[in-house]
Amino acid sequence: PRSSLCWCSMSKSFLRLSIISRILLQSHQIDAFASRQPNSQKICFSQRRMAASLTSSWEPGTEILSLDSSVLSTNSEDSPQLAKDVDYAEAILKAWTSDADERTAKQTSTCSHIEYKCNNKDETSLYGCIYRRSQLIEDNESSVPGLILFHTGAGPQDMFLRWKADSLVNDKELFPNGCVVLIADIIGDREGWAWSDRTRYDSVRKSILIPDENGDRNELKCRVQAAIDTLSAQPGVDAGQIAALGFCMGGHPILELARMNVPSVKVLVTYHGVFDGVDRLSHVSGIENKSSNSDDEVTTSKPNVLVCTGEDDPFVGKQDLALATAMFNDIGCNCRVMEFEKTRHGFTNPAQDYNPSDAFAFNEDSYSKSWSATRDLLKKAFKLNK
Repeated sequence: PRSSLCWCSMSKSFLRLSIISRILLQSHQIDAFASRQPNSQKICFSQRRMAASLTSSWEPGTEILSLDSSVLSTNSEDSPQLAKDVDYAEAILKAWTSDADERTAKQTSTCSHIEYKCNNKDETSLYGCIYRRSQLIEDNESSVPGLILFHTGAGPQDMFLRWKADSLVNDKELFPNGCVVLIADIIGDREGWAWSDRTRYDSVRKSILIPDENGDRNELKCRVQAAIDTLSAQPGVDAGQIAALGFCMGGHPILELARMNVPSVKVLVTYHGVFDGVDRLSHVSGIENKSSNSDDEVTTSKPNVLVCTGEDDPFVGKQDLALATAMFNDIGCNCRVMEFEKTRHGFTNPAQDYNPSDAFAFNEDSYSKSWSATRDLLKKAFKLNK
């Protein structure tokens, strides 16, 4: 039975000791690693220590699989709401469990909630989650790629994103030495209020995504930069090897990242990403040596962009898609578009089969093809398994 509500006192004591030991070990290893670096790098490690201090205790990355679906779809003082309803939770639990059972190598992940700040006038608090392989906690010599997951309109407290993060860090074929994943927060949602308070969500969304009179989205840019800084500051992350994947609303931060021209970002991917309002964005000067837009060409000198979308997605207008693609290309990205037939919005998420709206549906074939293309792109861009 799926229930982690009944813990014996011995298990609680053991868990507390384990958490304390890991935190002390991680702090010691950060200091030890920093002491061996040149003086020019020590500022980076002081920033890493600050980022580490903002994380909560580490816990098993698959702990959600032991929880009851009714718990996951309810907000409480102890944990955020991670699913829209019981059906949503059950669908993700089933897919995640199947994914974990099919792994050829026995791997374990660990995760930690993290509060980080946006460098705006209000110093907005954002609430993400860090996933990494368990052994990376003990291996301070590792230097592994970092990936950011940008959430849908459901917000950052979405168990679908926890599943994808766990899957990525445990993908030994793709990441032999592991990777670190940040589930980023764009809207400032700690409790999972985006699941139910759509009025509040719409208000926050507009304040972040509507361009100003100059065609800029400085609030979005600030939150995207905060995610980059937070991930880059995590121990063991190669700050020059960053990728970002965006779902639905996450298409906006992916486009903004391309506009920001962050040299460390090598791969950008959108899945059923929306680009509403792209026609009001300012022009951005392109990167030199613009892309040839070849499906097979992968480069490390500019962002490699993969746009995965469905032909029957009513939320991704043809004009918006064309303008966003043109902007990626004008900026100088190496951009490829995969448009799937008979595919609606949310096609990567098996829980969308329970969505009462006809605009949404899971499509296993489109999901499989888009995820396979993502893995191939990451492998080539990061020069993995060479």
